Parts: sequence; C-alpha cells; structure tokens
Amino acid sequence: MIPQRVKLSGFLSYKDEQEIRFDGSPLWMLSGTNGSGKSSVFDAVTFALFGHHRGGSQSAAELINKEANTLSVEFDFTSEKQLYRIKRTVRRQKNDKIASTQQVLRKVGPVPDPTPGPSLKGGEQDLRNSHASRGSEEALRAFTPSLQGGGRGVSSSGASDEWEAVSGTEYKTKFDAWVRDKIGLDYETFTSSVLLLQGKSEKLLDSTPAGRAGVLARIVDLERYQKLHGKADDRRRALKGELEGISNQLSGIKEVSEEEYAGVAARILEVETARDATQERIDALNALELRARRWTDTQGKLAGVRTKLADAEKLLGTALAIEKDHTRLRELRDVLPTVGTIVTERGRISESERKTERFTKDRETAAERRRVTENALSLGRKKLGNLKKTQGEDEANKAKLETRLRELTSVLEKVRQVEDAEADAKRLDDELARLPAKPDETVKQLQEEQEQLVVLAQNIAVLERLHHDRAELTKVVAGEKAARAEEVQLKAEGIKAKDEFTALETKARAAREDRAAKDQAAAEARALARQARELADEFSTMSGQTRCRACGQPLTPSHFADEKAKRATDAKAAEDKLKKLTDAAAKAERLEFELTEKEATERKRLGDLRDKWKDADATVKQAAQDIKRLTESCRQSYFALPDFFKQKVGRTEPADWSKSTYPDRHDLTELSTQAHGLDTVKRKLRAAQELADKARTLGAKVEAARERLAKAKQGLPPGDPTSLRQEYQAKQSEEKGVVNSLAAGKKEIAATETENDRLQRTLSEIDRELTEIAGKLNLEDASRKQSGETIERAKKALPAAWQKPLESAGLNDRARWQDELDALVAKGTEAKFTQLQAARGGLDPLRAEITQLETEADAFLPDERRHPDDVRADVAAARKDLDARNKELLDAQAHKRILDGYLQQRAELNERFLVVDAEHNRHKLLAELLGRDRLQRHLVRQAERQIVDYANAVLDRLSGGQLFMRLVEAEVGTDKALDLECANRVTGGSAINVAFLSGSQRFRVAVALALGIGQYASKQHRPIESVIIDEGFGCLDRAGRQVMIQELQNLRGHLHCILLVSHQEEFADAFPDGYRFELQDGATKVSRFVR
Repeated sequence: MIPQRVKLSGFLSYKDEQEIRFDGSPLWMLSGTNGSGKSSVFDAVTFALFGHHRGGSQSAAELINKEANTLSVEFDFTSEKQLYRIKRTVRRQKNDKIASTQQVLRKVGPVPDPTPGPSLKGGEQDLRNSHASRGSEEALRAFTPSLQGGGRGVSSSGASDEWEAVSGTEYKTKFDAWVRDKIGLDYETFTSSVLLLQGKSEKLLDSTPAGRAGVLARIVDLERYQKLHGKADDRRRALKGELEGISNQLSGIKEVSEEEYAGVAARILEVETARDATQERIDALNALELRARRWTDTQGKLAGVRTKLADAEKLLGTALAIEKDHTRLRELRDVLPTVGTIVTERGRISESERKTERFTKDRETAAERRRVTENALSLGRKKLGNLKKTQGEDEANKAKLETRLRELTSVLEKVRQVEDAEADAKRLDDELARLPAKPDETVKQLQEEQEQLVVLAQNIAVLERLHHDRAELTKVVAGEKAARAEEVQLKAEGIKAKDEFTALETKARAAREDRAAKDQAAAEARALARQARELADEFSTMSGQTRCRACGQPLTPSHFADEKAKRATDAKAAEDKLKKLTDAAAKAERLEFELTEKEATERKRLGDLRDKWKDADATVKQAAQDIKRLTESCRQSYFALPDFFKQKVGRTEPADWSKSTYPDRHDLTELSTQAHGLDTVKRKLRAAQELADKARTLGAKVEAARERLAKAKQGLPPGDPTSLRQEYQAKQSEEKGVVNSLAAGKKEIAATETENDRLQRTLSEIDRELTEIAGKLNLEDASRKQSGETIERAKKALPAAWQKPLESAGLNDRARWQDELDALVAKGTEAKFTQLQAARGGLDPLRAEITQLETEADAFLPDERRHPDDVRADVAAARKDLDARNKELLDAQAHKRILDGYLQQRAELNERFLVVDAEHNRHKLLAELLGRDRLQRHLVRQAERQIVDYANAVLDRLSGGQLFMRLVEAEVGTDKALDLECANRVTGGSAINVAFLSGSQRFRVAVALALGIGQYASKQHRPIESVIIDEGFGCLDRAGRQVMIQELQNLRGHLHCILLVSHQEEFADAFPDGYRFELQDGATKVSRFVR
C-alpha cells in the first residue's frame, strides 16, 4: 500500500478543500506550527481506511468542521500496481442525526509508477538543486512535470482520469471486507507498524509480547495458515468422533441365533390367527348395536306423543281465562306509548317554568355589575391622561442634562489624555536609562561566534557516524568468519542426521505395515474362533433333532458324540491360533510404538539442525549485507565531509576502511566539547538581540509619547479642571433623579393602562352575559309552547274510555299500567293463546301416531330389545382384546426387523471403519504440520528474525553504533513474538527490556522497528511499502537528529513512501520535498515547497 493523494474538506480544521499529493518523491516532510492540522491528515487516512481516528471509532460527527455540515475525505493509494481511491463522507442533518457514505473506486487505464524515475537522482536532481539555490521554483516546474502543482499538489501525469466503483463497497460490511483483503491490516496493526502516531510512536513497544505477536501475525498474514490448520483439525476431530461412534455402535450390536429368529416368526403367526377371530366377533356386535338403537328410538317417540296428548287435553279446560288475558294485553300495548308521551311533556313544562324564574334573577344581577364597572373605567382614563403629561415634562428636562454632560465628558477626556501622556513619557525615559549602551556591537560579535560553532557541529555528526560504522565493520567481518565455520559444521551434521533418519523411517514404515497385517490376521482368527465356539456350544445344547445340520446324516448317539468331540477340538484349535496371533500383534504394536517414538525424536532433531543451519546461513548472508552496507555508509560519510576533515581521514578514499584511524574517540570527544558551547552562545545571542530590540523599541516609544503629549496640550481648553469635574458630578446626580422619576412614572402608567384594559374586558364580558340570558329566556318560552301542542295531539289519538282517566294521570299511573303489561307478558299469554288454538284441532292425529308406534315396537326380536350402551360395552371389551392382539403382533414384527438389521449394520459399520480410519490418519498428520508449533511457528520466527535484522541495521546508524536489539528466546507456539531486549555497546552490562529505555532511546528503537517491519513487509505478498512518523523527533539531541535525517535519506531506495511530520524548522529544512501547514482565519491551508 503506497499513499498517493489525500483530499479533505470540512474535516476538523480543514474547512475548505485541501489536496496533498505524494506521487513525486519517496520522502515527504509535513511541517508547520503545533495545532496547524498536520496530524489531522493521518486521522483522515485512518478514517478513510478503517473508520477510526485518534478519538476512536465513535463520534464521527465530532470530525465535521464547526462551520460546515459535511465532511469529505478522499485517499488515493496503489496496491499491487493498481491505483485505488477510498471516499468517505459524513453529513450532519437538521435533526442532529448523522448520515455517512463510503465507496472504493478503481482507476481505469494505466497507472503511473508511484516512485520517482531514475532521472530524478541524476540530471533532474541537479536541476532542482540549482534552481532551489536561486529560489526559482517556476523554472523547475517547467522542466519537471511530475513536481508541478501549487498548494494542492496537482499532478500532470497525463493519465486517464476515469474511475469505476468497486461493486458492493457502498455497504459497510463489504467495504470493511475489501479493506481487510487489500490492506491486510486492521487499525491497531496499522498504527503499530506503519503509522507512528503523535505521542504514541512507542505503541508497539508498549504492547505485551502477545500483543506484538498479533501484530506480526497480521503482517505475515498468518490467518491463512490458521484457517487451513483449523479446517484440517476440525476434520480430524470429526473423523475421530466418527471412529469412536462406529466402535461404540459395533460393541452395542448383538448377534442373532436361528432359534431366536424362528421363535419370533411362530409368534407372529399365532397372534395373527387370534386377531382375526376377535375382529369377526366385533362385526357381529356392531350389527346388534344398530338394531338395539332403533328399538330405543321407537320407545322414546311413543312416550313423547303420549305426553303431548295429555297436555292438549289439559289446556282446553282453561280457554276462557286465556282469551281474557290476551284481550287486555293487546289494549295496553296500543295505549301505553301515547300515555307516556303526555306524562313526559307535562314534566318538561314544569322544568321550563323553574329555569325561566332563575334566568330572570341572573339578568338583574348582571345589569348592576355593568353599572359599577362603567364608573371605574371612566376614573381610570382620567388618571392616565394626567400621568402622561407629567412624563413629557421629565423627558424634556433629561434631554437638557444629557447635552451638558456630553460637553463636560469631551473636555475631561482631553484632560485625562494630557495626564496619561505625561506619565507614559516619564516611565519610558526611566526604562531606557536602565538598558546598557551599544547593544548592536555585542550582537554582531556573538553572531560570528555562532556561525563558527554551527559548522563544527554539523561535521561532528558525520564523523561520529564514520567512526561507528568503521568499528562495526571490523566486528561484522570477524562475525562473518565465525558464522561460515558454524554453517559448514551444521551442514555436515545435518547430512549425517538425514541419512540416519531415512533408515529409521524405513524401519518404522515396515513395522507399521507388519502391525497392520498381524492385526488383520488376529481379527480374522477372532471371528473364526468365535464361530467355532458357537458351533460347539450349539451342538452341546441340541435336543429333539433327528438329523445333523452339518452333514445331513441321521443323528445317532455315536454320530452325536463324534460330531460333538470334533467341534470341541476345532474350537480349541481356533482359540489357540487366536492367542498366538494376538500375542504376535501385541509384539508388533510395541515395536511400532518404539520405532515411531524414535522416528519423532529424530525428526525433531533433524528439524532443529535444519533451523540452526538456516539461522547460520541467514547470519552469513546478513553479515555480507552488513559489510556492504557499512562500507557504503563509510563512503557516504567520507564524501559528506569538508576538505579539511577529508585530508585527516586520507588524501583519497581508503581502500580498506578498517585500517583508517581518524577520527578516534579522543578526536571526537575534543570536537564535541568545542561544539557543546553552541547552545550557550545561542542563548547569549538571543539575550543580546532581545536587549537591542528592546532599546530600539523603547526609543521609538519615547519619541511617540512626547509627540502625543504636545498634541494633547494644544487641544486643551482654558479653565480649571477641578471645577469642571465638580460640575460634571452635580449634573450626573441630577440626571439620575430625573431618570428615576421617569422610571416610576412609566411603571405607574403601565399599571393604569393594564387596569383600564381589564375593566374594558370585564364590561364586554357582562354585555355578552346579558345577551346569553335573553336568548335562554326566549328558548324556554318556545319549549313550553311546543310541549302543550304535543299533549293536545296525543289526547286526540286515545280511545274514548281512556280520555277521562288521563286528565289527572301522572307518572305513578303510567308505571302501574306498565307493570300490568309486564305481568301479562311474563305469564306467556300470547304463547298460551297460540297453543290453545293448536290444541283445538290436533287430538286425532296424536292418537293415530300412538297406534302406529306401538305396532313398530312389537316387531323387534327379544335379543334386540336391549339398551345400546350395554351392546357398546361388549364392543369395547372386544376392541380392547383386538388392540392387545395388534400390539403383540407389532412387537413381534418390530423384534424381527431389529434382528434383520443387526447383521446388515455390523457389515456396513466394519467397512465404514476402515475408510474413516485411513482418512483420519491423513488429516491428523496434516493438522500437526499446519499447527502453531510447526509451520506457523516457523513463519513467525522467520519473520521476527528478519525484522530484527532490518531494524538493527537502522538502529545501529540511528544510535551511533551504541544500541542493538535481540530476541528473547520464545516459548513453543506463536502466542508471543518480538519479545525484545536492548543492549548498549558503550556502557556494557546485560541487556534490558525495551520498556526500561530512556525516551530518546525508545523513540529510536520504535522508528527502527517500524522501518524494519516496513522493509520486511515490502517483500511479502501484500507489501506495506510505506511508513509514516508523526512527530517524536523532539526527544533527540542535535547529533541524534542529524543521524536520523541521514538514515531517513538512505531509506529512499528501500521503501516507496516515507512520510514525516515535524514542527521543528531545523529538522524540516533538511528535506527537499514537502508541504507547509498554516492556520488562516481558523482554517488549515496547505502549500507545497521544493528546496
């Protein structure tokens, strides 16, 4: 993954759109003051890739600029020579909710090479340097298109600008899966190995060895092998469980004898015969039940008809009373609705008269309240007029006072200015008199001394590196010689061990084949012995047989004895053979176990020798690389020195750097002592410059103060300042009294207006109330008139017999008539009247029906004249017997099916056992080889050794040859990795854990480890190829920063992209390509620089 471009808008301090490109050089510097938004660029990168930022993965709304509603981040990078763009947006909606999007785009067409071309290191680099020395960036951009662009780093590569969306990445789940597949790292791994965040550069060092193992596993992409191991081991466990299940099934299946099988068949035939007889009896009982039910129905109908005939004869005796009640019922139903209407309307008339009397009293009370309210409102209006008149007089007086106070304020301000100018002039004269004379000459002397020491300090760092590289080169040459000798010895031991292992492996394979053959023979003998014993036992218990089953001859006593003895002899011979073969199989198994143990031990020994030889071979190769690296580093240091120091090292470049002697430790100590005075001189120079600046500033301030004093005195009017101040105070007091009076008047006016408004609303409310009362009185008059008319119409509709009783009838009379009606209904008067009419014509049909039913009952046989329940009880008993027979039949059939399945199951299970056992052995071996103690451990150990080698090469240069890392011997497995300790060659002593290093040492180790991981990962199937260091250089001293600068420059050829962030101008000025970050009007602005 190689960063190419970042574009931000509305993101944190990036209110406006800013674009930063990294496609013109492998090394970039991002500089600017603290808080200018440099680190926010990498917040945008991690937010685009993982949805994370320094604040975590939540609160994405906090990333939106306070003056914007939407943030947008675009991150372009190349992976596997393909250019991709990740775009994220977050929008703040009106309801304070957040809407976000994400999408991956793929560049269509050819992708430009992310690294600078060869010409940049040759003529183009010289062209850049020449133009930079003259300060002409325009000429450089005209000849180098890849570096064109202003503050947003616009590229003019000429490539196609067409992009296509990667399908599905608009959904968060598929987007995250795409990032995991292409980048191969999560947020924690990315910020531990690729991005060293500000204040967290030692994040990987602060992790536990187990945490570092997780980071390393993701870099190595160990998850692929873990998945393969998991699949193989899951299959092995499944097959093992299947084998155990098959064994358990075999042990649980019994063998079936012929006698048992024949007994089950006979039992089935017997139960089927009994079941058929029971079924015939049930069919006969069902026919009898049907005839008994018909006889019972006929008897029930006969009793019902006889009852109806008796009820009809009884009803004819009460015919007169029933007819009288029916006539009175009809009369009451016709009259009662009209009676109810008359009584209800009379009640309404009485209620209306009571309401009319109450409304009349309410109207008189409201008229009295209206008169009192009108009088109070008239008085309030007169009071309000008087208050407003007084208010106008106070406002006129206040305006006059304010005019005079403004005139006095202007005069007093001029007096104050004169007094302040006199005090300032006197104070500045006193300060200027306390400063030393001629400070500019002191500044000039100190500047000359500082320039001399700066040149000396720059050369010391190069000399230190030359001395360290030369000493390390001597050590590496000696180490290479020892490593080569060890490599030859280990190779010889390995060849011998491999020959011994091959012979032992052949023996073990033969032992396994012999054991398998003997196990098979023992299994066959066991089956034959069991069969012979069963035949002997079967013949011993045989009785009632007339012929021999084995030969078919008559079973005479002599033949019986001979056959029994023969079978016993065969069983004994088979058991003896089984014992012999069983002992031979056990002996073969023990031999196989011993050879297998020896084979595993020798395999482990051979593997250890192989690992040791690989380590020795890697040490030899690393030593050769170190010799080449250190020689090249010495050459670079030599040519970086000025001629004065070159002459001391040698007139020409030494052919053998180990024989050069300058500089030695004494020379470096002497030069360092001289250069250490640079900070003291700088402090003196800053102090002298501050005094000179202060003297010039005070001189200018004195002149300005004197000019202000002269101008202030010219504009001062005649008069005594004391009397003017007294008049000003008096006018202020008078104005205060007028203001208080105005405030009180305004308050009283407001209260009076509020009271008048309240009285006016009360008056309106009373008028509305009087109108409502008049309406209600009119409504009651109309209601009484309508009720009277309704009563008259109802009287006319009544019969003449009811006219007189209703003249004085009330609610009680109506209730009495209603009770009489309800009583007649409750007696069933209408039903009785209907039954009476039916009885008068139905007696003869009932008598004829009785005669017919008696004839049908006499036709039934005596055994059919039973209750159906008795017959059903007999049927139930017979069915219960049938169910018992069916159950016995099902049990016998099920037993037979079970016996049929035993032999088939045993045959199938034996065949399946052999197939599963072979597959289980294959997956067991595969899971062991893919496990964390074999292939996974080998990959992790190989990766951490290479990373530490790369990191030590960098750390050696960063620490001036003082520090080096080494791995603590890890336990078996991959749970721990990069368990590091660090040693100091200068101080000596034992190595210490990296957690106990000083701040600057930890930073050097962290940077070296990150660069080592980057170099290692750049050679993997998903290379990282980049490293980002966000601040942290401030913990280094001057010499350490110079070494760091040189080392970062040297790494251009190892990584495609190195991004640095620093607020230190001295450090940032050492790099030719970069961007400057500034805050303008609260927003970050980015500008490109080329030196």
